[in-house]
Amino acid sequence: MTTGTNITEQTRIVTELANRYWNARHEFHFDSPTGTIEECLSRAMASATHPVVISDSGDNPGGGGNSDQTFFLQALLKAGTKDVLLGGMTDRPATDACYRAGVGATLPLSIGATLDPLMCRPVQIKKAVVKHLTPVTRPEEGEAVVEFDGITATLSARRRLYHSAESFRDIGVDPAQFKIVVLKCGYLHPTMKVLANPALMALSPGAINQDILHIGNHRRQPTWPWVADLAWTPKPYVSARFERK
Repeated sequence: MTTGTNITEQTRIVTELANRYWNARHEFHFDSPTGTIEECLSRAMASATHPVVISDSGDNPGGGGNSDQTFFLQALLKAGTKDVLLGGMTDRPATDACYRAGVGATLPLSIGATLDPLMCRPVQIKKAVVKHLTPVTRPEEGEAVVEFDGITATLSARRRLYHSAESFRDIGVDPAQFKIVVLKCGYLHPTMKVLANPALMALSPGAINQDILHIGNHRRQPTWPWVADLAWTPKPYVSARFERK
């Protein structure tokens, strides 16, 4: 979009810009290897280096995700993966239960699917050990660290970003000490990127699913990339605001 008084020149400019975007469409790519949750997890488990840092990109709270989806947690438990840090699970009831139990307590927990129970199911943990509780004055600020089945998970009463290494170290967890770190984020924060060995991005389900081709397109058709060989040329138009003048 351009603004100005010379319609001819504006038309030339927007046409040029639109063509440049269109012609560069195949050059856009992720800066980390991508795959499904299962593909990324399989690669991480086979890696000879660590920590392997995996982005749970579809449930990134920084991009509008709920941060309570359990698809990754389900996959971790199914695969029997150990030595894992799962960062960023939002679950007020589970967090409150940890505060009631206290540090050192062992308790059953239902984790996840509290903000959006229609997207996925909660995971029932029989024995979770409370390792840390952040001192807070308001329950809605609570955050806990729990351990179960070889997994260390952060729980928070509200959505918050666990993207940087400091966000974990502040609650007594060092991400560098784990074989696998799963973060509810998209691109890695610089402090995590330097630790990643390697970094992977899971194109996971969620409110901001990055697996574009597998998201249904029901309104604007035909549209690229759903139509791979789409032919398109820009058609500039003058806004209704200008025409009313």
